[in-house]
Amino acid sequence: MRRGGRLGPALAVPLVALLATGCGSAAPPELHGDPTAYLLTLDQLPSPDFTVYMPAAAAGAGWLDPASTSAVQDDGLVEAAEVEYYRGVPFATSDGPITLTVAAARFTGAGGAAAAVSRLDSAVGARSGAVQATTSSPPGGRAVTIEGSLEGVQAVEIVLLWRVENVVNSLDAEGRAGGLALEQLIPLAETQTANEQGT
Repeated sequence: MRRGGRLGPALAVPLVALLATGCGSAAPPELHGDPTAYLLTLDQLPSPDFTVYMPAAAAGAGWLDPASTSAVQDDGLVEAAEVEYYRGVPFATSDGPITLTVAAARFTGAGGAAAAVSRLDSAVGARSGAVQATTSSPPGGRAVTIEGSLEGVQAVEIVLLWRVENVVNSLDAEGRAGGLALEQLIPLAETQTANEQGT
């Protein structure tokens, strides 16, 4: 279950997808800002009916996988932050995310962040019932799919995990199966990447 069983207000389903990537072959300067400033903001979300469920705040090393806390700290975690958004729409007919938890974690260097991405990728991919596949966007990405149900309606949870130099990012979305898809989250990942790159 997501983040050690702490689920959003709408769903309680297993992990669905993981996407892990690095940056391009060039090595831009490492990032040194407050991770809170990198997080997606309410006005950057895909629809106007999101509200802030849990405001942006510091997060611990176990934000995505509590069992990896010590190892992620050893990878050089400096600080992390997360925010959770929620849409109060009918689940059975919803499209897109119902809950969306956004996180960014800054490490002392790109090598430590890469190690953390690999570690979290392995931890998520090893969860019971995970079905993995590759994805072409971004190149080399991986997807892990597990479906659940809520009041008889098929439900999914999708987690995207990627790296921008020394920052590890994650998006954790929950929604209706058939209404929420990995492709819907990729533009959000691109927006958060732009936040970090100042573009």
